[in-house]
Amino acid sequence: MKKKRLVSLLLCAVMAVSFSVIVGCGGKDDDDTSEVKVVKVWVHKSEAEDEGKVYSAIEEEFNAQGFKTSAGRTIRMKLEFKNSADTLANSINAEIIAGGLPDIVAVDAPNVAAYVDAQILTDISDYISREALSDYVDSVIEQGTIDGKLYALSAMDAPTGLYYNKDLLKQAGYTDDSFGTVQNPWTWNDVSNAMKALKTAGLPYKIKLNFGFGGNEGSMYLYSPLVYSAGGAFFGKDGRSAGALNSDKTINGLKMLERFFVADIDGELWYYNGSNVDALAQGEVAFEIYGPWNIASIQKNYADFVNSYDIMPLPVYVENGVKGTVGAGCGSWCFGVTPNAKDVEAAAKAVEYFTGKYASELLYQSIGTFPTHKSLFESISDFSSGAARSLAVILTEAATPRPMTVNYPKITNAFSQMIEYIETMYGSAGYDLKQYATELCVNVDAGIR
Repeated sequence: MKKKRLVSLLLCAVMAVSFSVIVGCGGKDDDDTSEVKVVKVWVHKSEAEDEGKVYSAIEEEFNAQGFKTSAGRTIRMKLEFKNSADTLANSINAEIIAGGLPDIVAVDAPNVAAYVDAQILTDISDYISREALSDYVDSVIEQGTIDGKLYALSAMDAPTGLYYNKDLLKQAGYTDDSFGTVQNPWTWNDVSNAMKALKTAGLPYKIKLNFGFGGNEGSMYLYSPLVYSAGGAFFGKDGRSAGALNSDKTINGLKMLERFFVADIDGELWYYNGSNVDALAQGEVAFEIYGPWNIASIQKNYADFVNSYDIMPLPVYVENGVKGTVGAGCGSWCFGVTPNAKDVEAAAKAVEYFTGKYASELLYQSIGTFPTHKSLFESISDFSSGAARSLAVILTEAATPRPMTVNYPKITNAFSQMIEYIETMYGSAGYDLKQYATELCVNVDAGIR
């Protein structure tokens, strides 16, 4: 990471916070005038947090640009920090009926469909240029689009992949061209074979699955690609999970995990069940399924390990020698325009800037989230090689957004329970993942007309 650039950006953010406090005195800048159109934005962070400071810096830079409405008024962005996701959600719920929503709200990517259904977001398709949209990674456009209409955009992402200790694997006979790529991904059988080769060579061989990470949402984030890879689904055209979440294809995809819960000849499980968060960097495991956070941690704390590992796409389902679709977890907070915006064009322009290249790079340099603009992966030197480059390719070519449905919370909860069922019940009497999924679908679909 570019340390000088990072320090500069953080100083800019701090200065922006101070500036907004000064100019905000008396509230005179909160109201529209004949010459100024104020676009109010609700964010899910506090202005004291690093991310909040970045948002303040983006706000300051936007206001310095002097963007105009089609009628010639200057657009001025005004942030309101809600301090947490829960407080933001409560504020939105309180204002839906009262009609006091701001022009723009933050929304977590998986909730876009529900927000659209609740008429919290409005279509901005006609206000974002094709040129601007073409630079966003495809998954950002996909996660913000409902029924062919664009409702939200994001400046940050968090792709997942399979971290692997390539030095260990080379000791077991693998070469640089042996590892999985987006075009030729490993299957779960390849992972099993590699683990067996490592174990035979007397080397660390286990995989860190990070079950329990992020609660229910973490399970969906890390492991939804297993379902897509096998041709499965989370819900059908009628919005119901029955027939999709419990389908043979979905179950077959998830069953790829079962192999890690089988004891080997020494009575050891193939997955790592320890508590060391740095197990990969410290050589305790050979593989780990996770998001991008390990990259910064390894760079900071394990410099000697930086060139000893890499990241490949999540392994794919395979049946009769035919590989399934490659995918990767992704998605983060995004921003959309509400129906209360009196000037949708002005609000959409603010969203475009708030999630644009400047914002995306600033967030990456300051808090480490992955950019959402393809051009930044070519212009930022950090992504020219190594694990960061590998994960950037996975994001741009294979990212698969989480299910976009109004019923997302219940489906996510059920999916998490299915993952936990595999972890805790596999190998026990009466284990039946398909039957368990069928029982869960009854609750998930309750209330759907």
